[in-house]
Amino acid sequence: MNTISEPKLMPTPEGRARNEAVFRTAAGLMVQRGYAGTSMGDLAEAVGMTKAGLYHHIKNKQDMLFQILQFAMNVMDHEVIAPTRGIADPEERMRSMIRLHVRSLFKHGLEFALLFPERRHLDPAQQEVVWQRVDGYLGLLRTAMRELAEQGKLRELDINVAASHILQTIAGIARWHPQGRGVAEAWLAEQTVNFNLSAILKDS
Repeated sequence: MNTISEPKLMPTPEGRARNEAVFRTAAGLMVQRGYAGTSMGDLAEAVGMTKAGLYHHIKNKQDMLFQILQFAMNVMDHEVIAPTRGIADPEERMRSMIRLHVRSLFKHGLEFALLFPERRHLDPAQQEVVWQRVDGYLGLLRTAMRELAEQGKLRELDINVAASHILQTIAGIARWHPQGRGVAEAWLAEQTVNFNLSAILKDS
């Protein structure tokens, strides 16, 4: 069984406070140049460290990618999953999950969502850790939809496919939003909630 390791770039309290800025900068660079086109030297320069200093905390570029994705999933745990897990009504739980997920994208940076496809560069064990965490999120969506089905509110659909579509709808915002000028984030969050729920709920 794989053990989920915590993001570890900066070991001191002051350093941990910088982790998000460091990871966001590194993620942005990997998105801009592509994983293959980004060197450890590039990453070190971008985050304001020497190459030797970066190697003191990160084993290699692959480890940096893994730590960034772990950080992104930790944010999801703290800001989306934890606040909604106790909501009894499945429809309201899903609405809150989607709303908080969209808001989190903007709060912490679209770079993290854009970097997730690069997880194919991780080794199999790391990929499995990331997938288990993503699947944990999908599992909460699936559970809510099963409860909605029991209440007679869910359309006839494949719950596994629907959960994946909802996740891709949210993550996809990172690919097109920079071109969508004038779209308020709060409005976009509510539109994303309404779009996804209208796709799975029966007409009332």
